[in-house]
Amino acid sequence: MKKLRVLFLTRKWAPAIGGMEVYSMELSKELSHRVDLTVRSLSGTRDCSPPRIGRLICFLFSSLVYLWRTRRNFDVVHFGDFVLFSLAWWHALWAPSITRVVSVHGLDLLFGNRPGWKSTLYSHFVSWAVQRQSLVACFLANSRYTATLCSELNLQKVVVIPLGIESKKNLPVFSPKRSGRERYILFLGRLVRRKGASWFARNVLPALPDDVIFYVAGKSWDSAEVEMLKNNPRVNLMGHVPNDELPSLIGESEMIVMPNLINQDKTDAEGFGLAALEGPAHGIPCVASNIEGLQDAVRQPETGFLVSAEDSDAWVTQVKQILEWGEEEREFFGRRAKEFVCTHFSWSRVAQNTLMAYQKSFGQKG
Repeated sequence: MKKLRVLFLTRKWAPAIGGMEVYSMELSKELSHRVDLTVRSLSGTRDCSPPRIGRLICFLFSSLVYLWRTRRNFDVVHFGDFVLFSLAWWHALWAPSITRVVSVHGLDLLFGNRPGWKSTLYSHFVSWAVQRQSLVACFLANSRYTATLCSELNLQKVVVIPLGIESKKNLPVFSPKRSGRERYILFLGRLVRRKGASWFARNVLPALPDDVIFYVAGKSWDSAEVEMLKNNPRVNLMGHVPNDELPSLIGESEMIVMPNLINQDKTDAEGFGLAALEGPAHGIPCVASNIEGLQDAVRQPETGFLVSAEDSDAWVTQVKQILEWGEEEREFFGRRAKEFVCTHFSWSRVAQNTLMAYQKSFGQKG
């Protein structure tokens, strides 16, 4: 059977760091085994930040030219996030019969809810795009929560494809904790208020045994959040941790926590939460707030535990239970978690589900 010719177009790529960058790179790698794939991407900056506005504008305009030149070269054109709908509209002018697919992640639907002229402009863009959604065969949502956001905007033809993680099959399932080693709970992610690192340090950490330290690994995005963590003697503020150091950091932790806070005004959200898979992939439990995309990223009790957001008593109870696990209980959880993640949260599965969405949309077009 002839492979589909697919163009994957994305503005999220290494060395920038984030869930959308991981999605673009891992999905592309796996799709390359299944389709005749061409990737057009905009790489991040050397300091791991997203590209600046000038490079983004150049990328968008050069992509307009590329889409016009290659308008008959592909069966499917996949746009990596909702911001690129403008390119999908342009492509439809010149290649109306070609299948177009757009990924949606959460924040790319919510940015227009924020204050400021940029957000106001973006909200008008979203309204414009929704009115022209028939130009796209389907939207790929990374969680049921993101699909709900699509529904609230009246976006239709949404396919939910939860994200994945790179296989950790070669890592040990369980390593007994060394005597005298510091016990620590690990937070991975951007340091912004809604992710709840400082909330955990203030409301949960004081109720835990005195020997338990809170390791916080992630790039600083919010100076107020960082300052609150800096002033806590039981917090180890690590900053960005290189990828090659993460396996040992995760594997030696007691658990990973994602204490996300409720965002009433919907200006930001956890579309999925890839960090929730990092712990279980190493045999370590993840404890997360029972909100937004984390409800799909954490499968209780196989990969971790969901706790009511901002309920400090519930968080203390759950975290203490895990801290009291013996070696046998930790090993049992670790084996089950790794097996579950490899089965249900592989990038191979994400790519296969994406290919099925391509084939269904392409078949309907044909």
